Amino acid sequence: MINLMKYTYLMEPEKISEELDNLWNEYQQIINQENPTWKEVNEARAILFLTGQIYCEKIAVEAIERRLHLLKVKLSLLEFLDLIDKNSEKLEELRKDELFNKLERFYRIIKAYKNKYIKGKYYLEEERFLKVYEKVNPDKELKIGYRGPFRRI
Repeated sequence: MINLMKYTYLMEPEKISEELDNLWNEYQQIINQENPTWKEVNEARAILFLTGQIYCEKIAVEAIERRLHLLKVKLSLLEFLDLIDKNSEKLEELRKDELFNKLERFYRIIKAYKNKYIKGKYYLEEERFLKVYEKVNPDKELKIGYRGPFRRI
């Protein structure tokens, strides 16, 4: 996670992609084990929470937003996201700016990571994670829900 933060600060999209892939692979390795330990399941939980909710939803968005005023053509965060998501004709001109290119690559990497899944209905395989978590959880009365809230049964 430290390297992910470092490469985000330096805005190195390819390195960010590598770090996210490493974390994804580590997460997959844990949730695909036949009998993971409680410690391993909590490591998977940390990866899920830190990458899915903190990094993709907050840190990455703020990293883009903090750099937008440095573009040759000033854009708000909403304008930036809208242009990319709609694959606007304006992108060709905007891509002449090296910083815009980096931010666009970064955004596309984050968006692809955030929507990653192999099986199940929740992104980042959270549905599979929840099943593993419930199986290994030593407190059988404490249930965890989608995106992390706990409840007693």
